[in-house]
Amino acid sequence: MEVKTPNRFQKAFMLVLLLIVLIGFIGMIQEFLIAIVLAAIFAGLLYPLYNKMLYYLKNSAVLAASTILIISILAVGFPLAGLTGMVTNEAIQISQKATPIVKELLDNNFSISQHIPQWVPFQEKFKSLDKTILTKASEAASSMGSWLVSNLSNVTKGTVGFFMSLFIMLYAIFYFLINGSTLIKSLGSLIPLSQNDYEELMNRGLKVTSASLKGIIIIGVIQGLLVGLAFWATGIGGSAFWGSVVFLLSAVPGLGAPLVWLPAALYLMFTGDIEWGIALIVWGVLVIGLVDNFLRPWIVGNGAKLPDLVILVSILGGITLFGPVGIILGPVVAALLDTILNIYKKMFHPQLPEKE
Repeated sequence: MEVKTPNRFQKAFMLVLLLIVLIGFIGMIQEFLIAIVLAAIFAGLLYPLYNKMLYYLKNSAVLAASTILIISILAVGFPLAGLTGMVTNEAIQISQKATPIVKELLDNNFSISQHIPQWVPFQEKFKSLDKTILTKASEAASSMGSWLVSNLSNVTKGTVGFFMSLFIMLYAIFYFLINGSTLIKSLGSLIPLSQNDYEELMNRGLKVTSASLKGIIIIGVIQGLLVGLAFWATGIGGSAFWGSVVFLLSAVPGLGAPLVWLPAALYLMFTGDIEWGIALIVWGVLVIGLVDNFLRPWIVGNGAKLPDLVILVSILGGITLFGPVGIILGPVVAALLDTILNIYKKMFHPQLPEKE
């Protein structure tokens, strides 16, 4: 029986029909789309561990995937849930107390300029900025606290939608670990790219994503813990909250963490705790700084690392668009764009003009 080649009308009809059904399907699962995307990302990062577990458990895929999932929940999930509740409580306190504290300082005629040595340039300029600096610092702390409270409230309240998304994400991770390679092959048969380009899209995309996320998550957690520990030791309230802020800012090497610990050190010195302020500066430069200078290059590497500016804007854009999960999704989108641009450059190299 002769197989007829579809004509142009049939192809156009099928593409339109596919687009309509795809839009309808995505609209139907849009509440769980982020959970599924996160599951795919985490499954990709956990896949090397899954392969090792598969070897030790003699190719028992279900048992290996279950073991990896349980270990991940125990090692990350439970501590993260507890920390989320603690951060939310501290964020509420800081957002409520920041303005009254500044008002009390102003009522007591507190002045930053009084604590600045006469030899500091523009010392007189600080006198006219005392109230502005305190007010803006209060607004920044209050806004950051309110933002964290509003975005973490679903987790602490335990809403049905949150638990349903969590269940879908965990089940999807389990499914992707077992069937990931089959799904990737099936997806490859639908994408009009050469085998080499498709493999680069998968391999380099995962490599860049992995490097970016390690730089954000691992470095962010380490620096957040170090800053939180220092704030607890020096008696600054909201150590978990400020550690979380450092986690968000640590994507900027050499600049993110000092945006938190340096003003805190100056605050301690201005309010009379000079020894603790100096100790915090020493801790920030010698200990927290070591993470940026030595640990970050060792963990992240340089081969597939996105530029720091790209990571920063992708995190901020991701947070704006997706909320807290944008910390992960933003760099993933940037990594995907980086990979596609590399494939584009190779594919259209003959048509692109040569630049000297």
